[in-house]
Amino acid sequence: MKHTASHLPDYPRPLLVRKDWTNLNGEWDFAFDGKNIGRAENYHLGFKPERKIVVPYVYQVPASGIGDPTMCEDIWYQRKLTLDPKPDTKILLHLEGCDYITQVWLNGVEIGTTTGGYHRLTFDLTKAAKKGDNTLVIAVHDDYSKEHPRGKQRWQSTDHGCWYIDTSGIYKTAWLETVYAAHIDNIKFTADLSGKVLADVSVDAAGKENLSLALTVTYAGKRVSECVKTVDFGTLGLEFTINKADLHLWNVGAPELYDVELTLSENGKTVDKVQSYFGVREIKTEKGKVLLNGKPLYQKLVLDQGYWPQTGLTAPSEKALEDDIKLMLDMGLNGCRKHEKVEDERFLYYADIYGYITWCEMPSVFALTEKAKRAIYSEWQQVVEQMKSHPCILCWVPFNESWGIEKVKSDKAVQAFVNSMYYATKALDNTRPVITNDGWEHTISDIISIHHYTQVGSELDEFLNTLEKCIAYPYAGHDRGAFCDGYEYKGQPIMLTEFGGTAFVKDAVGAKWGYGEGVKNETEYEARLHSLIAAVDGMPHMCGYCYTQLSDVYHEVNGLTDFERNSKIPCEQIKKITSESGR
Repeated sequence: MKHTASHLPDYPRPLLVRKDWTNLNGEWDFAFDGKNIGRAENYHLGFKPERKIVVPYVYQVPASGIGDPTMCEDIWYQRKLTLDPKPDTKILLHLEGCDYITQVWLNGVEIGTTTGGYHRLTFDLTKAAKKGDNTLVIAVHDDYSKEHPRGKQRWQSTDHGCWYIDTSGIYKTAWLETVYAAHIDNIKFTADLSGKVLADVSVDAAGKENLSLALTVTYAGKRVSECVKTVDFGTLGLEFTINKADLHLWNVGAPELYDVELTLSENGKTVDKVQSYFGVREIKTEKGKVLLNGKPLYQKLVLDQGYWPQTGLTAPSEKALEDDIKLMLDMGLNGCRKHEKVEDERFLYYADIYGYITWCEMPSVFALTEKAKRAIYSEWQQVVEQMKSHPCILCWVPFNESWGIEKVKSDKAVQAFVNSMYYATKALDNTRPVITNDGWEHTISDIISIHHYTQVGSELDEFLNTLEKCIAYPYAGHDRGAFCDGYEYKGQPIMLTEFGGTAFVKDAVGAKWGYGEGVKNETEYEARLHSLIAAVDGMPHMCGYCYTQLSDVYHEVNGLTDFERNSKIPCEQIKKITSESGR
């Protein structure tokens, strides 16, 4: 593993790095506002804290220092900031994740309100900032509404089924940066196998004139391309080519990456400098195969929900994110499907530099109202825009198992909404496959994905051992099937994207569950795992699988590891099984 030139430990935005930043994680003032009196009593001007909270952990989890699972719909955060505003600069507050409605004040001045829990939130504090001590106040509203994208967050007061403790408030890194008034906002890369690269760079020109943007690309320290362009306004498209002799493709297990430096100048003087990176690779679906750089790719994935026992949806550290990838690699897997969660972007960074496949999936709503449609449509577009330059992301998944779109099989209006999400995703990024509804009841979809939880390998083979069985409605041994009414198979690749889920827990206490009849010991567990994966491997029409799941999660005990990431059988035994699979 080799870091990019841009890497900074704990830095939360790996695709656009400035070396000067302030991490705001740590102890904040905190208040529950169960009676929703905070605004009437002017909490935004500063409030007397009733307790402390450790950001970025939500109050529901132990690591926050509170650990109270009771839903409180309105909560308040407060902390002091020491600022030194300068002319022609902006002070930006970033919240990598805050669920669900976030309102920010600085020194009593309202800065803004943002809705959504799965994209980066940015607030410009400049207008209210003063030299010296400043008071930052953040109010967050969350509730059990099924119209919000919830993912695996429960919508009632206790865990149920495969839904777990809710996540309210700041749950990813909070941080500050000071930038020049004219600065680089964002950068997105699109590259093809010929070496042609387009860098879409968003620049906040702030009314400045005589701005120019220079881009320099290096590989292993060698300069391989550069370009300069005058800044007028908005987004600049910088096109450049990497010569064939310097062209190195990103691949699974072979993560070739290019380092990038962007310099914004005003009248020839540098006013902003950022670092980034990109990979060159091509993903296509063709003749029933997924092709990576023109070659068939057999995906050996695991379902990864990204929960930890003390921190919930929040990674306990950057190292924990990397360790999860290393653990999966030790099991012989080449990727994961991040399930019902938009992961900390540092996970994607490590997937990029390890050459590890990642699927990006939108957390589901569970009631398809017009409000829910707007919420998921808006949030998903922001997620795709934020994440699409990561070469590790192989596939976009806007929906899972008809959750929130329960009538999709026969309801044309619901089908139209699902298809609008497909086309919106393609409009933002036409370089990756999109699975509109992972598991069953596909409308338009670039991959046909199947979920089947039989626990006997021979049955799995019997149920899905022909192409015809994989595109049937219902699947054999199942009550769901491949397509919605009015849709049919058009030669797409087929994958088994959820299976297994075998329950195995030692010294079980309380209600634990997995899929089917659980196993009693390590020998039985290894045999079950081997039989299921061997069954998939014996199906020539399958181009990969995703086993359920990486770790146990709370009461769900169907992981390859327990909740603390201790493997239930040695990783080398799992690797032996998975290494026998593939084409």
